[in-house]
Amino acid sequence: MNITIIGAGKLGVMLAKTLTSENHDITVVDINEEKVEKLVESLDVQGVGGSATHCNVLEEADMKDCDLLICTTPSDEKNILSCLIARKMGAKHTIARVRNPEYLSQMTFMKDELGISMMINPDFAAASEIFHILQFPSASTVESFSHGRIHMAGLKISESSILANKKISEIPSKFINSFIICAVCRGDDVYIPNGEFVIKPGDVLHITGSHNDLGKIVKEIISKKSTNVKSVMLIGGSRISIYLCNMLTEVGKNVVVIEKNKANCDRLYEHCPKATIINGDAGDYSLLAEEGIDKVDAVVTLTDTDEVNFLVSMYSESIGVPKNITKINNQNLSRMLTKMGMDSYVNISEITSDIITQYVRARSSVSSSNMKTLYKLVDGKIEAIEFVAGKDLKFLNKPISSLKIKKDILIAAIQRKNKTIFPTGSDVIKEHDRVIIVSKDTKIYSLNDILS
Repeated sequence: MNITIIGAGKLGVMLAKTLTSENHDITVVDINEEKVEKLVESLDVQGVGGSATHCNVLEEADMKDCDLLICTTPSDEKNILSCLIARKMGAKHTIARVRNPEYLSQMTFMKDELGISMMINPDFAAASEIFHILQFPSASTVESFSHGRIHMAGLKISESSILANKKISEIPSKFINSFIICAVCRGDDVYIPNGEFVIKPGDVLHITGSHNDLGKIVKEIISKKSTNVKSVMLIGGSRISIYLCNMLTEVGKNVVVIEKNKANCDRLYEHCPKATIINGDAGDYSLLAEEGIDKVDAVVTLTDTDEVNFLVSMYSESIGVPKNITKINNQNLSRMLTKMGMDSYVNISEITSDIITQYVRARSSVSSSNMKTLYKLVDGKIEAIEFVAGKDLKFLNKPISSLKIKKDILIAAIQRKNKTIFPTGSDVIKEHDRVIIVSKDTKIYSLNDILS
């Protein structure tokens, strides 16, 4: 596909790297010509300097042959306007990153009347991911599939875990048909395990289970008292904080938000009436102590500064807060957090990039098996993808045991109407099933791609 990315910020650069690696022809447009030149030098992309709200700049970026325009600038209005101009000039599809909730509430109008294919709110997406993690606090990561019916959780195995030093085939029978171990992260290595794989203490298992059963499974596997998160302290009053605060208070959680900026506090008072809002500096540890950081079940750091988020999370971890989630902007910090045992973090650019990559792959496929969700895990080494099985699937109604599936690919779960299936060799995939595929080092565009 011919793809034009507007904006050479963190998200734009991440998308350029990801989509170039998937063999798309990429053009990057940014008003900062120096940024464009650096990208052209470091990646196999074309570059155009200038404002994407100017017709001559978009014309230079060749909108008449553009299959997809992705607008990632900090301005919602510029992103929307660039999409509208590009559509008039011939771009086939457009995506706008927007943060103002008022625009998202008008998505149907924007799509039907103005021709914007997709609008993404990164802050809402990040808040949703954090909310899922807080539902299963013993897990480091939680990804959601099939409208929340199925989750994939990352679990670190301790010496006392009932799975430690056991083969996967030796997992207690009470767990049969309850979950599937999709991937194992051991140090810098990642495995798609078979029945002979031996689980070691320190391994991080990515398991797939139903929403109703996962909490109980996590508690038994981790072999410790599971924390039921009732109280949460949010550090920073960003838009993510507003979305997350309302998600948490809606389900009865007690939420305290600490925000340094008075104007942001006023906005929080207005939009989060059920939360306690504190105007103060999270770098003042006496303030954190005064507000009861040692008594909450979870701390989520959401300021715009990685260093502040990192330090507050370290402090929170050191005083024994059961669950800590850190927002990071610098992707390289994730490895440091993991090494220190603080392995629950969110990166907004990564979350948004995954959503856009899923859209691109779905558009690139000619199959009727629609891609619905895509997550990249373990620094992109693992992908978990949800498809809806179409009528052209080559192995409809065939037993899984009869299929020649490529190496390091696993069918992790099947959702058939209201029934969740963790498949064995005798199970089949039927038309309209939602199917979750986990793969290592293989990019999947359609369900047919899993066959060798």
